[in-house]
Amino acid sequence: MEDEYLGLENIGKVEVNIKHSIFIGLAYPLEGKNYQDILREIKLEYPSATHYCWAYRKLPREEYFSDGGEPSGSAGRPILNSLREFNLWNSMVVVVRYFGGVKLGVKGLISAYYSTSKSAILAGRIVKKHITADYILSLPYNLLNNVKNDIYKNFTKEVDMDFHDKVILKIRIPLSKKEEFENYLLRKEGIEIVKNS
Repeated sequence: MEDEYLGLENIGKVEVNIKHSIFIGLAYPLEGKNYQDILREIKLEYPSATHYCWAYRKLPREEYFSDGGEPSGSAGRPILNSLREFNLWNSMVVVVRYFGGVKLGVKGLISAYYSTSKSAILAGRIVKKHITADYILSLPYNLLNNVKNDIYKNFTKEVDMDFHDKVILKIRIPLSKKEEFENYLLRKEGIEIVKNS
């Protein structure tokens, strides 16, 4: 299993005028967000738009697109193709169109949606992201050094510690090591898994 992918660092936004039609491209990172919520927000922000066309790609290999009322294959697919071109995952692009009175034809629409989407993606900045599993563990003080050394040596250096009546460890490990880490925890007595995701 791969532990990293390319995604968007920020929301990217561009506005393009093509033959009197306004195309607003919005590229979103999807981590922790639902594509339907993003669409709802955009429709509230741009209530009088003629079309809302979109595509998204989400791990573990889910892809969807919508032409939003434009001719079939003229909007959503070119947006999806721009996401594929950059090999982006957990990312969504919505292109909002205000019709300006001049028909672009299918070829013109494909070009307009593709180029607007691509520009929005670049505005959002492509970055390498990591797929992780997060844990919160509770353990007695006498186990801390041993457990911490095992975790650093075999799993990750991403460990935060809080000290209360017990030690609380917040750990982020590569997803590919999740099963091995959980087996390690089962073998260790005195460690309580408070939360994992």
